[in-house]
Amino acid sequence: MHISNVLRWIHILAGAAWLGEVVVVNFVLVPVLARVEADKRGWFLGMIFPHIFHLATALSVTTILAGAALNLSLVNWRLDVALIRLTSTQWGWSILIGGLLGLGLTLFHLVIEHRLEPHVLTVKEQFDEEAFQHVLRRLRLIPRLGLGVLLAIFMFMMFATRGL
Repeated sequence: MHISNVLRWIHILAGAAWLGEVVVVNFVLVPVLARVEADKRGWFLGMIFPHIFHLATALSVTTILAGAALNLSLVNWRLDVALIRLTSTQWGWSILIGGLLGLGLTLFHLVIEHRLEPHVLTVKEQFDEEAFQHVLRRLRLIPRLGLGVLLAIFMFMMFATRGL
């Protein structure tokens, strides 16, 4: 099996898992968190969401690195050829825009996770309704934005793969 095929599978599986995780956060975990009994909210938040944050980090970084390596492997690891390929065809522009959106989302995630995780852990250790509502508002908004961006990325990648 050629390295490009391995990288392609890693890229696709990590990207699909990343999208699936964001769907679960949006449509399962956050709605459940909002309905959990008040005395269990801190525990639920602190037990689940740090793991979700770390999984999102692992999946997003894996997706980005595998995609970049795949692109390079397709041109015998020549960066100059890879850059020309990305900027000279409709396929390349779709890949480039999708990849840059993915990289941006990954970097945004890393910054937001770094800022939000301490609040999550504080709510777990000493439950405060106001702090919980603060975290919940962010957990309702940020994953929704992430889902929109990930869906756009998937559309760019699908267009690159299959065209219109």
